[in-house]
Amino acid sequence: MGGVASTPAATAQPELPVDLLEEIFLRLDGAADLIRVSAACASFHRLIFDGRFLRRFRSLHRPPVLGFLFDCTRSDRGFSFYPIELPRRSAPAAARALAQAADFSISSFPKPIPDYWHVRDVRDGRILLSRHSARRKCSFFEYLMVYDPLHRRQVQIPPIPHDLVDAVWRNDDSHRQHFDPFLFPADVDEDNLSFQVMCNVISRGTVKATLLYCSVTREWTGSYDMDHCYGKRYFAHGCFFWVDETVMLMLDMREMRFSMVDLPPGCEDGYKAVVEAMEDRVGLLILGENTLDLYSKTLRNIGDRVKDWRHDRRIRLADDYHWLFAGGVVEGYTLLEGLRRDKYKVWESCPDKEPAPNAHYFTVEIKTLVVKQLCLLKLTPQPDFLYASFPPPFAPPRI
Repeated sequence: MGGVASTPAATAQPELPVDLLEEIFLRLDGAADLIRVSAACASFHRLIFDGRFLRRFRSLHRPPVLGFLFDCTRSDRGFSFYPIELPRRSAPAAARALAQAADFSISSFPKPIPDYWHVRDVRDGRILLSRHSARRKCSFFEYLMVYDPLHRRQVQIPPIPHDLVDAVWRNDDSHRQHFDPFLFPADVDEDNLSFQVMCNVISRGTVKATLLYCSVTREWTGSYDMDHCYGKRYFAHGCFFWVDETVMLMLDMREMRFSMVDLPPGCEDGYKAVVEAMEDRVGLLILGENTLDLYSKTLRNIGDRVKDWRHDRRIRLADDYHWLFAGGVVEGYTLLEGLRRDKYKVWESCPDKEPAPNAHYFTVEIKTLVVKQLCLLKLTPQPDFLYASFPPPFAPPRI
């Protein structure tokens, strides 16, 4: 009798190398897909939530714009969040999920009435807030808070030491000063758990001092004896910029040094925004009546001749809209507000009697100048900040 052939035992499929899995996961379309993959097995979860992998993923995938923050005292907390729906595959779900999971009501905050929390800056998904007290006259430094709405954690910033306060006010009348606190962007080479808060002391339209708080050292430091122009604040390639009609102020964070930058010739008119252009080039967006121009120059010669500016491209905007920048620049996007010219002129001539017109909001992707419509809102209040990325936690996640 012939023997019966035995079926060979099924062999286990070899596991893919970790570096190959990383390259596959880096090619996923967005964060929503990444979360789904992380739930497949424990090994995928460990790889995806490794800090090094997350930093690589964040550097390759621009986060979606998730909503607007409005800073207004009409809210019982001083600000409100409006989730938006984008014409992208996963963005509407991400915006709705953020609104459901995050706590923008700051219910865990100490907020005795009639105090209000005001948004001072938004970066890396975190919000810098200051609290205004109607019952007590004091510096808002006593009430600065860095808030992570997704993980519902907050870190209170300690008051500035008395010796630094005295140094700030030694050469000027404190009643003429105001303060501009803002967040320093997270370093992709760090663990993303630490943060820094900066604050410019402004007097009569110029920067008189710069203060820096580091969450690692938990200390404030300061630089004084300054006298620099002051305008709207932007961040690009590790530097902060303030720009007005004719000149731009740059703060190089690596050297903590201020310098003045001349603007391209003929750019005195129009609204301006500083952005990150290609590679190591600093970009300057000029918004005209119905045009958007992008100029750029390299960081290597940022303080050199005016002629080193290069005109990269121009796009035309719809002629029947009145255009404005709104919401700042964040995560490679800026926000445009478009108002129908006919309705805007009627409302502008008699704002007390005519209803505010609807405003069309558009994102502009900086590197391509591609314009995409986001949503339609009432003109007032105007969005103060774009919210465009999920924040890193203040402490490592635990499963």
